Amino acid sequence: MNTIQLECFVAVAEFLNFTKAAEALKITQPAVSHQINSLEDELGTKLFVRSKKKVHLTKAGMQFIGDATSILGIEVSAKARLNDNEEASRLSLAIGCHNQLELNILPPILRRLRAEFPQLRPNLKLIPAEAMENLLEDENIQVMLSMRDGVLNSGIGTYRELLKCPVACICAPDHPFARCEVLEEEQLTGNLVLCEPRRAPDPVFKVQSHAAHMRPASQNFFCGGYENVIALVRAGVGFTLMPDVPVAREHALCYVPVTGFDAVSFGVVYKSIRGNPVLRRFVEIAQTYVGEA
Repeated sequence: MNTIQLECFVAVAEFLNFTKAAEALKITQPAVSHQINSLEDELGTKLFVRSKKKVHLTKAGMQFIGDATSILGIEVSAKARLNDNEEASRLSLAIGCHNQLELNILPPILRRLRAEFPQLRPNLKLIPAEAMENLLEDENIQVMLSMRDGVLNSGIGTYRELLKCPVACICAPDHPFARCEVLEEEQLTGNLVLCEPRRAPDPVFKVQSHAAHMRPASQNFFCGGYENVIALVRAGVGFTLMPDVPVAREHALCYVPVTGFDAVSFGVVYKSIRGNPVLRRFVEIAQTYVGEA
């Protein structure tokens, strides 16, 4: 897999037209087709459905967009750092996040960190769960936020727990559950909004899939990632189940504790903080902010 293939894929995904993609990339249409074909051969799956009139992304193609744009973003950032003469005087910290919930946690932490390190250039990467550990292993990110269920050790580095998160029912204020102080698993009736399996961290998937199997299939709404789920909960389509991280709660939604589920560990994973004072302080500040909120 190379960046030319990925650039062609992203361009065709944007225009849904091979000719327009070729024009934007300033190469020929046959060259774009060749790169897409070779990428599909390498991945072992079709990324587009082609007809004489239309081009559509396949399900695999839609899932691959995030990976492709992340890889291209890493390339751009790397080139910029290497070509910037001032980069040597700057500090960088690349942080991997799975979803908006984890991004919500970072602003206060980074504000305090930049007060101590004014030259800091944070680099936030929103990365699919299955690609995150590879980026940490290859040191394209220095730290990642993570939820763990039972097994707290990490094969690629050190896991530092920030908080034990009870499972909560998240619903709109006008939902019947919003009036409850606590819920039991048996009370969770009605429409349940769920992340698609590939779009959720393992502990979230385990909680949601357990609840889904205990109810009629017609009441389960699989709708994508965390952001999609929250949008439908806001719209009153149903409720969802998530580990509750208080500092990352969505405003205007209600969080009701649910009994019957084990708490989920939330923390950070890093390879080493030795010789990296910025990363060390990030972990210390995160532990204080998240753990004491």
